[in-house]
Amino acid sequence: MSKKDVAWLFSVIILAVALVISIVLGVLGYLSSLTFMSTKSDLIVGDTISVSVAPNQASVASLTFDGSFLPNENVPQTIQINATDLNADVRVRVKAKLFGVDNDTFFDFITTEHFEKADDGYYYFDDILHGGNKITFCNYIVTPKEVSFYSGEKYILTVVVETLETKYDQNIWKNADL
Repeated sequence: MSKKDVAWLFSVIILAVALVISIVLGVLGYLSSLTFMSTKSDLIVGDTISVSVAPNQASVASLTFDGSFLPNENVPQTIQINATDLNADVRVRVKAKLFGVDNDTFFDFITTEHFEKADDGYYYFDDILHGGNKITFCNYIVTPKEVSFYSGEKYILTVVVETLETKYDQNIWKNADL
């Protein structure tokens, strides 16, 4: 074989390998995007979420939703705080954070009458949660006014429920840098 034939054969082999690699990567990328767009979470918007709590700890529940909600929309979502396994009485506060947007974004809630929003962004339970009880935190989530959701995107809303035993001073929370 001449040098020209070897160079041509080498070029054809390189181009064939590059074509196969690009086809494989394209198919994998397509399948990966389909998987991401059909992501299912254990918690679905609209279903009741029950967050079990322990004394002096934070408990978290996260739900995935698509961007089909408008700013300042009331989304039906019942969130309950479950203390059935507690042996102690606790104070409760709740905050939620949205992931999937560029800036720090916090959701508001239409809460039951026993929760009040404080200046630190937390919702405080105005009573004591006794062990063995369950309380409803909210029935609706209010999407933030300042965020525009994109219908093709996925977002994660994380609700953090913190508890503090009644033997401790509740001002620990309000004086901390949060």
